[in-house]
Amino acid sequence: MDKKRRDFINCELINLAKYKQDFKDAIAFEVKSVDGSGVQYSEYQLDPKYGKGTIHYTEFDEVAVYTCNIELKRDLVFYDEVCCDLVQMSFMIDGEKIISLNGMNDVLNENQECYAVKSSVFKGYTRLTGEKPFREILVFLPFSYLKRRGFEDLSPFKSFTDKHLVQSMSNDILSILMSIQETKLTGMCKRLFVEAKILELLALQITNYKNGNLHKIGSTQDKILKKLYMAKQLMADNLNGNYSIKELSRELALNEYILKKEFKRVFGCSINEFYSTEKMNKAGELLKGTQLPIYEIAEEIGYKNATHFSAAFKRFYGKTPKKYRTAL
Repeated sequence: MDKKRRDFINCELINLAKYKQDFKDAIAFEVKSVDGSGVQYSEYQLDPKYGKGTIHYTEFDEVAVYTCNIELKRDLVFYDEVCCDLVQMSFMIDGEKIISLNGMNDVLNENQECYAVKSSVFKGYTRLTGEKPFREILVFLPFSYLKRRGFEDLSPFKSFTDKHLVQSMSNDILSILMSIQETKLTGMCKRLFVEAKILELLALQITNYKNGNLHKIGSTQDKILKKLYMAKQLMADNLNGNYSIKELSRELALNEYILKKEFKRVFGCSINEFYSTEKMNKAGELLKGTQLPIYEIAEEIGYKNATHFSAAFKRFYGKTPKKYRTAL
């Protein structure tokens, strides 16, 4: 398993792959189970040490549906390794989820957003945000099930690497999700109803992806995750400058206090710590890979005074830039 990421230090990490667990079994306990009419229905209560709420699980004809309505005490990170040909549909009604895969950009899924992704291998982390409501409907559809339903062409579905994977939910999708949650049907009638609604969701997702009818993700105040990642990118792209928190706040249209608090929560370090680390890492690379004078390297990472740069570099690496270069 990968070395624990810095931005996971304030989270509890649960290794599902190691213990071969489903995430619901790792954090909740079963309180109700009904098996019949070709459908298995189970209700799980969240373990109080993790928070409160319920997870409803429905399984029929290889299809698995999770309806989560929980509130975690703190952020949880699940590590998992799964090999299975399937389409995964996620509908985030409330909350935040970050999917981190090796060598890929993080997938950010926030409230009122959804995606449909085809996958054969999953090896990575899924982080759920705590201290706020988390409501998600998650559907797993094996390729074999889809082919039996006539879905031969799976090309419209996205991969986790696709830039346009996540989209805002349309009113049609929200209406279907509400009907799934509010149905009073039981037994075979419920199974037929839920399956029909899932196929309807699938059809809408295929149509949106295939025709490019992607609902634009807005820049509203509640899309905090994406703004935090934008802040990281702005700093990484401007190491020769010195973005202040006030400037970042203005650029992202985000309250300074929220920006500082949420950045530390998500990435495990302050904005200044991140910016400084990125600058020093860049300086180390330039000292290793080039023969640029030290004063020019200082300018490359936003230091107008080489003496101030050398002092900061020594605090970070434990040696001056000159000694760092000659030690290589």
